[in-house]
Amino acid sequence: SLVAASVMAAPCALALSKLVYPEVEKSKFKSEEGVKLTYGDARNLIEAVSSGATISVKVVSNIIANLIAYLALLAFINSVLSWLGNMVDVDGLSFQLICSYILRPVAFLMGVSWEDCPVVAELLGIKLFVNEFVAYQELSKYKQHRLAGADAWAGTRKQWISVRAEILTTFALCGFANFSSIGIVLGSLTSMVPLRRSDISRIVLRALFTGTCVTLVNACVAGILYVPRVAKVDCTSLLNTTLSSSSFEVYQCCFEFFQR
Repeated sequence: SLVAASVMAAPCALALSKLVYPEVEKSKFKSEEGVKLTYGDARNLIEAVSSGATISVKVVSNIIANLIAYLALLAFINSVLSWLGNMVDVDGLSFQLICSYILRPVAFLMGVSWEDCPVVAELLGIKLFVNEFVAYQELSKYKQHRLAGADAWAGTRKQWISVRAEILTTFALCGFANFSSIGIVLGSLTSMVPLRRSDISRIVLRALFTGTCVTLVNACVAGILYVPRVAKVDCTSLLNTTLSSSSFEVYQCCFEFFQR
């Protein structure tokens, strides 16, 4: 799924970027005269390596500084929301929790069943607010619960989501568009072209929105092409031989019997 999502993201990102930021002027890069490559002043390989290493230190330091600043800002916002939530007796109020409510219609439009939408929306909020790696870690926990045959609900919270929801969420999380990446983009691009700092800062939120839409569109396409695998299980022999098992197949068989 991740490989397919990565391949699908390239043409989708190009198409959506043209829609969000249309090219209304004639491009300067349609002819060879418009493409002028500049060459460094290095006279040999050793000088080129040394010059590149010196430049990279500035780029990396700018990325780290911007990343720390934006992560600190996001942590401050979460702390303020948590403090406000405690004042009105709302435990665990955070940006992720707010996103889990705001993004439920988005998850439903992706093709996720409504009962799985709160979990998927929360994962989308984690990906948008923190990063996709933390969101994938949370998704893996839900998958482990499903494979272990855990109960679908633990109180008012779902323990696992359907296979279809897992696949769609995998596609929706496969992207670099999150608030913490704003610092990385600003730090890397502004260090290379410092004169365009204001232009980059102006369109970085638009790029974040476009990147998020790319992953959501990929998830929608995956939902259209998804074909569920219906595995036929001999429930009678399975239950006679593995009564003490807690596998997902046993859960399916028991669920089918009790539904009859």
